[in-house]
Order: sequence, then structure tokens, then C-alpha cells
Amino acid sequence: MKNIIYITFIALSFISCDDYLDIEPVGQVIPESVDEYRSFLTSAYSIAKDHKVLTTYRTDELALSSTALGVEQYEDLFIWNDDNPSPLTRVFPYASLYNTIFYTNHIINSEATIKGDLLEKEQLIGEAYALRAMQYFELVNLYAKPYNKSTANTDTAVPITIEYDAEKNYPVETVEAVYTLILNDIEQAEALLNIDKQDLGYNYRFSKVAIKAFKARVYLYQQEWQKAINAANEALAIHADLQNLNTDVSIMPSEYNAVESILALETIANFDMVNNTTISSDLVDAYNQTEDLRFSLYFNQNTDGSFSSNKSAETKFKISFRTAELHLIIAESLAELDEGDLAKEALIAFAENRYTVAGWDAFKTKVNALSGDSLTNEILEERRREFAIEGQRWNDLRRTTQPKLTKIFNGVIYTLQQNDTRYVIPFPSDAIINNPNL
Repeated sequence: MKNIIYITFIALSFISCDDYLDIEPVGQVIPESVDEYRSFLTSAYSIAKDHKVLTTYRTDELALSSTALGVEQYEDLFIWNDDNPSPLTRVFPYASLYNTIFYTNHIINSEATIKGDLLEKEQLIGEAYALRAMQYFELVNLYAKPYNKSTANTDTAVPITIEYDAEKNYPVETVEAVYTLILNDIEQAEALLNIDKQDLGYNYRFSKVAIKAFKARVYLYQQEWQKAINAANEALAIHADLQNLNTDVSIMPSEYNAVESILALETIANFDMVNNTTISSDLVDAYNQTEDLRFSLYFNQNTDGSFSSNKSAETKFKISFRTAELHLIIAESLAELDEGDLAKEALIAFAENRYTVAGWDAFKTKVNALSGDSLTNEILEERRREFAIEGQRWNDLRRTTQPKLTKIFNGVIYTLQQNDTRYVIPFPSDAIINNPNL
């Protein structure tokens, strides 16, 4: 990075949900003021964050037809063919995640020279720390083994850069080192963020509740169960609303303007997914179709009897964190701490908002009969139902049992074995070319 950084001013329009996070260049300046650096950070937020669309193809959530339009971009992702994929296969992001980190690094490292209101400046820098942590969290969960306390110090992950130096060599760091950076950045963000909850339309930006929700997820992935509970409760103390589907099915809980929204940043579906895939029979069978109110809200039945996702490529479906996840983090963590009665209480209380009255009664009876691993598995199944086609499934598979998955594509059976090495995505070839250390 040179002494002078030229940036593009951008304007956001929130006239309608279709304009949400649409970006329009309007000029160039050298950033000095907090307002100019705010535009710089908005550029970082606006860099495409659609990798969860691609991970969804690797899960057990979708069915893919060999005759689907554009199938050549996704079939190798779908069948876990990482060794010799078609050159047309969509590539997982690497450079774009580091590009976002580049923006955040410059803001963080410019703290002393940014001019303007102190509170605005602190909020800005806090968001930069949070956004940087989020990029490293996504990188480590794409390109490294899941966090394992006993091996994290030796498991290789991704390079770390907190300042730009064109002459510097960037070796691959360990999973532990990356998680340490993530948690340090979260701590810095917590100390600086001063907006409890962003206003609608600006909720792509980090806030106090968003950083605490993020922290809860990080601790969940580290299996730091009590810390995950504490962070989730801190977030819920700021924003705890859940959408009761018995009384409101006007929108999905995952939409950016739903009452549950905490951070609406990442893309979860694209045009190809909506038009060229259907929902897998495994996912359909995970629901009680008549009593689970999410089923008819999330999915639409096609003329051939298959189901398609109603979570579309519209920008209103951008989602990163919402309150439902906090409740389920608490339930899962309590179960892992052998607090079965409290875990059941948390799960049942959450489910009241998702099932019909009769369905909830049946669900209560079912859950109250569970214990140990069977209770934990039911909580994970509730996560599966709740966050269907929201980009959470791949990481949930990775961080838990890494189960065996089987798919049929074009008449051929493909298998991802339990604990398969393909639960870690290889670095893109261009990333290896640019950094042989990978």
C-alpha cells in the first residue's frame, strides 16, 4: 500500500428491498475524514460475499439435474470433484475475501489520522475490526480443518495479513493463530462499537448485537460451550425478537427487514440455484410438512412434485446473523454441557414460534423423551430445518460429525465419506500461483 490511497465514493439506495446494497460509483477522493473512510468501508462491505451459495451445492440440501441450464458451473461442486473439475466450475472466493481484509486493514491502520467525530470514528474502526474478523472466519472455515482444540496448533489454515507489504512473504498460519486473530479483532470491535442495533437498511453494518452474535458463533465452532452461551445471551439482551409463524408469515425470518435480522450481509442464493435446482428429498423429509410452519414458507411445490426454495437471489435475502441462531446456539451448548433439561427448555421455547399448536405439542413430547446424543442430534436437526438454504449447513456438517453423504447425479452415485478430506475445500489454483506458500 502506498501513502496515497485512491478510493471510490459510493452511494447506497434503500428505496426498496430490490435496491438493498446496490452500489453506484460517483467519484474519487483521497480519504481523510471519517465520512470518507465510511465510504471506503462501504466498499469493503459491498465486495461480493456469495461463497455460501457454492457451499450449499456441496451439502445434502439440493438436488441437481444434469440437464439444468448452466449445470457445468456447479456439477463438480455438487459431486465433490475437487481433483479435476471442469474449467467452467465456479471457484470459491479467496482473493475477494483478502480484498475486503485489505480495506479493513487500511482503516484500522489509519486510526490515528482519521478526522471527525470521535464516536463516529470509533464505530467505523470497530466495524472494520469486526468485518476483518468475519473474513478470516470464512477463510478458515473454507480452507482449513474444523477447529479442534487438540490439533489447532498444528493444523494449517490460511495466511494472515494485518497490514499490506508488497515485499513481505505471507506463510500459511495455523488454525489456532487464525482463531486467535478473530477473537482479538472481536474484542477490539466490542470495545469500539457504539451502535446497539443498526437501523433497517443499514443492517449490513456491524453493531453491538452483531458482534456478540458473531462471537457466539465463533465459540460454538470452537466448542467453547459456556462462552457461546454467554455471548448469545449478551446479544439477546440487546435484541431478542423472534418471529412467531403462527401469527406472521408475511415474510421469512431470514429477510433483511424481518424482526429477527441482526446482520444482513451475505448472499445465500443466486439465479442459477433458484431456477436450476430442487430441494433434496433428505431435506424435505426432515420436516413435518403439515405441522412445521416453515415448510410452506421456505419451499414451493413444482408441478412434478419436487420442491424449490423460496429463498431467492433477491437482495432482501441477504443474511449473516439472526436471533433464531442465538436461541439454537444456547440449546446446543446446554446439551453439550449435559444440561439436558435446560437444553430442552430452550429448544421447546424456540419451537413454539415455528410449529402449529398441535405440532408444537407433538414436538414437546418428542423432545422431552430425548437425552444425551439423541437430544443434541434433534437440536442439530432443528438447525437444519431452521437455516435451510441459508449457507449454514456445510459448516454445521463440518464442525459436528462430518457424516457420510450420498448423491445421485446423471444416474451415477457419488459419496462423500465420513471425515472425508473433501470437507476441506482446496485453495483455488490462482491463489496457489500467486502464493506458492499455500
